[in-house]
Amino acid sequence: MATIDQVHTHHVSIPFERPLQTGNHVYRDLENVLIEIHADGLVGIGYAFNFAFRQAAAIRLLVEDLAQSLIGKKVEDVRGHWGAMWRQLNFIGQTGPSAMALSVVDTALWDLFAREQNMPLYRLLGAVRSEIELYPTGGFLADPIEAVIEEVLRHRAAGFRRCKIKVGRPDWQSDVKRVEQLRAAVGDDFGIMIDANQAWSVVDAISAGRRFQDLGVCWFEEPVSVYDVPGTARVADALDMPVAAGESVFTRWGHLELLDAGACDVLMPNLMRCGGPTEFMQIGALAAGRHIPVSSHTFTEISAHLVAAMPNATFCEYLPGWWEKLFNEEQKIERGMFHLPDRPGLGLTFSRDIIGKYGRDA
Repeated sequence: MATIDQVHTHHVSIPFERPLQTGNHVYRDLENVLIEIHADGLVGIGYAFNFAFRQAAAIRLLVEDLAQSLIGKKVEDVRGHWGAMWRQLNFIGQTGPSAMALSVVDTALWDLFAREQNMPLYRLLGAVRSEIELYPTGGFLADPIEAVIEEVLRHRAAGFRRCKIKVGRPDWQSDVKRVEQLRAAVGDDFGIMIDANQAWSVVDAISAGRRFQDLGVCWFEEPVSVYDVPGTARVADALDMPVAAGESVFTRWGHLELLDAGACDVLMPNLMRCGGPTEFMQIGALAAGRHIPVSSHTFTEISAHLVAAMPNATFCEYLPGWWEKLFNEEQKIERGMFHLPDRPGLGLTFSRDIIGKYGRDA
């Protein structure tokens, strides 16, 4: 039984080639908080991200605080470690940066435990499948529609069956026009998904949603504020196309509120907000009890292991170019399918070159 003996963290700030605009934000840098937990020669990894340097620095401090309490502990007590860290965060609360920090450490612990067992994580968790369908996300609001069409056609040619683009302008009719142009370019047999990033009121989301579903849109993500659960339920009830939500809520209790309200047709937990793999799998079980499918948000390389072990899970989000450089290993993606690696744990190691080039550890 391996014993945790060292912990190392890094802050890696990677600039985007161009600013990325959603209905609520403009992103210029990808701020990553990394952890490596060592135990008897094995190393487990985890990471979280945001888009603000000081916020990432604060998360890193919380990660270090939680991880230091694990020194000398046995690797395999993963759920026990999660519970101890949860109690450790009680005074300052277990959402926001606290949940992100907990998720980073929990991810590394599961990776480490699977490595100790010499098994890929998805098999340790009880695999349902070894391949996961991906959908690429792109089409940000500042991108001209010509560039969006070119991007989506490129994904279709590579074998993807669906793509997600951003909507959420104050004038929602301009977003409808963009989707009309995209639909005309890609044809009726390709899945168009949209993400409003909480930008609209309930009335506008329903009005826009009715136009979008007439265009064959197959997914409407975060139409209104994450705090307006009854409003999200109103949107879901008013539309025939699936409404997806969950990426911006924390822990199983946030997702349970969505499920209890009937506020989504697809539940999409985010690994770093939900509480790590420990909590992700419990959220999946809650959704299964309501006959609701699960589709993960970001963290493709890690979330795929969890989706592969979840009977009611569907596909994973994929953001091309965001994290590939962070890892030494190249992921196998063919015809829109992510092929899970047979390597132990997550099958990933952090690139020292990228840490050296973009690290903000000084």
